[in-house]
Amino acid sequence: MSSTDNAPTMALIVREDLNLSTGKTAAQCAHAAVEITLVARRQSKRLFQAWRENGGRKIVLHAENIEAFDEIVADIAHGIVWHLVKDAGHTEVAPGTVTVLGMLGPRRSIDRLVEHLGTV
Repeated sequence: MSSTDNAPTMALIVREDLNLSTGKTAAQCAHAAVEITLVARRQSKRLFQAWRENGGRKIVLHAENIEAFDEIVADIAHGIVWHLVKDAGHTEVAPGTVTVLGMLGPRRSIDRLVEHLGTV
C-alpha cells in the first residue's frame, strides 16, 4: 500500500432528484469545494495540508435525494470536514434548497461513506 492510498479525498455529492443542469451542477460543486477548503483550513490545517500535498483528490458523485444526504451526514466520523450547500434560489431551485454535500477526509473514511453512490 502506497502512502497515497489513504491521502485525503474531497467528495462532492450532488442530489439527482433536483435534475440540475450541467452548469448549475458545476457551480454548486464549486461552491462546495470552496467552502470545504475554507472550513478545513480553519478547523483541520493538517488535513488541509495533506490534501493539497497529495494532489487535491476530488470525486463527484450523486445521491438520490436529501434523505440520502441525511444518512451520510449521520455516519460522518470525527476527522471529516463537511458542508451542505444551500442554493440562493436565483435560477433553478427554490431558495434554501440543499444541492450538494461536500466532505474532506481520509480516503478510506470517505470511500466507506460513499461506496454505494454513483458517479456523475
